[in-house]
Amino acid sequence: MGKMDVLRGIKEAESSATVLLESAKSKAVQTLTNARIKAAEIIKSANKKSQVATQASLDGARESASVEADKVSTEGESVLEAIHTSGVNRRQEAIKLVLSGFEE
Repeated sequence: MGKMDVLRGIKEAESSATVLLESAKSKAVQTLTNARIKAAEIIKSANKKSQVATQASLDGARESASVEADKVSTEGESVLEAIHTSGVNRRQEAIKLVLSGFEE
């Protein structure tokens, strides 16, 4: 084997190594890109699940508050009706009391 054959072998090995290195770099970039895409999808999915869970929690709280508000409103209406009825029943007494104050 002559000197030229050895140099040519080295040159071919360098070329082959360069091609192999470029291929490895390309695969590394592609792997990194795929990992970033997958991470973005995972984050998006987690955010969506979080939003759905939060909305469900808010809907439950809203429904609970609505039921409680209806209950309080009903109780308030019955108390108001009792006060009104009591006032109507005592109106004549109040009129007599006021008029008797003028008669004295």
